[in-house]
Amino acid sequence: MSSGILDFFKRIFVNRQNPIINDYRVNRLRPPGAVDEVRFMALCIRCNRCMEVCPYNSIRRAGFSATIGTPYVIAETKACYLCMACCRLCPTGALDRNLKEPPKVKMGKAKIEPSICYSHLFLEHDVIPTESLQKIGALCNTCYNVCPLQDRAIALKDNLYPVILDGCVGCGICVERCPTRPGRAINVIPAGMGRVDEAGFYFQKAKSNYDISQSRETSPQKPLSGEGLLEQKYRIDSGGQEPKFDFPYEKPRIKGDWD
Repeated sequence: MSSGILDFFKRIFVNRQNPIINDYRVNRLRPPGAVDEVRFMALCIRCNRCMEVCPYNSIRRAGFSATIGTPYVIAETKACYLCMACCRLCPTGALDRNLKEPPKVKMGKAKIEPSICYSHLFLEHDVIPTESLQKIGALCNTCYNVCPLQDRAIALKDNLYPVILDGCVGCGICVERCPTRPGRAINVIPAGMGRVDEAGFYFQKAKSNYDISQSRETSPQKPLSGEGLLEQKYRIDSGGQEPKFDFPYEKPRIKGDWD
């Protein structure tokens, strides 16, 4: 295989910024107005109208994954600027067409990591001191400056360092503009991802496994796999007599000589 083809597959399957992998994780957001994940996956017809109408090119489409073809906002690459155009154009209701006010959006909620945030490091506030941490010589507060919902979504406590408020809608602009690298000092936890087992596919998988385990505990006879059925067959010993099986239907009566 040529090096060019290998590089192509590395970009697809190794690059964590690629939208076709890790569908449910921080900074990977559904567009504004998205209904709960189970309904969204049922309603979204992958028409790409939300992508076409977005004036900021914020919406991207997932590729080869469990959510193939569905829209995402990748906050590190391009955040949502809350124009609400995608909601107005969605033909199926996967995005709430009645949602018009940015403060009512619920894409997620931002979270600050004090051990990376320049302002917290400058003030040594909420930072656990370690040998690897170095005090920064300047305040930053970029997240506050770019927030479209200042003092509702994010505020400067004591006019010095940023704190997240309940009004945060998870648009991700703060993540896009955060200057810290390689990691961001602020990230958005998508709606439904406060706990990993409640996050979209993770929740569905956990619930499925739980239902299976419960059915096995309550069922008097566990379902057998293919190998289990073979073992059961091998254990049948006719012993000169015909084995008895219970059939779920009655033997039809035949008139005439065949009766």
